[in-house]
Amino acid sequence: MPKITSADPDRAQSPALGRRERAKADKRARILGAARELLRENGFERMTVVQVADRADVAVGTVFQYAASKAELLMMVVADEYADTIPAVLRSRTGRQAPAARVRQLLEPLATRALQDPDTSAAIARELLFGTEGPHRGEVIELVASLEREIARTLHEDAGAERAEAAARLIVAGAILELNRTRTARASRGTVERRLVELVDLAIAGATGG
Repeated sequence: MPKITSADPDRAQSPALGRRERAKADKRARILGAARELLRENGFERMTVVQVADRADVAVGTVFQYAASKAELLMMVVADEYADTIPAVLRSRTGRQAPAARVRQLLEPLATRALQDPDTSAAIARELLFGTEGPHRGEVIELVASLEREIARTLHEDAGAERAEAAARLIVAGAILELNRTRTARASRGTVERRLVELVDLAIAGATGG
């Protein structure tokens, strides 16, 4: 078996690098899991970075190595969730669907999160619309933008490119704002779901002249 020498630096360093990467991945998973649990238990406003660090069994400074702020920690959790749910719904089209039905299907990841956890959903919307730039926020914005692009593609045939893109922007922004009404009990779950249907139908009618 050939010896690993200083002349073969990549092979000499790979075991150590592998251990470091595994340790980093383990810490990230613990931080992510702790933040997810605390968001579910306490909501975003009452969750603290100290609580996340304690539950993940890491130093507070370690948490900040993975997410530079409490808001970025929230975006880290959302990015991990949406990285599964949004690509899945993008692939989910089967057969020929009516545009409105397909658009409502595409909004399901946003609707599910908002209706299950209104408090955290309101914080997510606030960070998406007004938050400070950060890598995890950027991931979430790109995932939501992928929904917007698919909505525009869905409407393109009937509305044309420009109107389809405008309708897609309106639908996604309107859906994010509308779903937050559940947080303050200004609207019930059923009312919010009905308003989402109305929003989609109105935007499509405006785009297609229907």
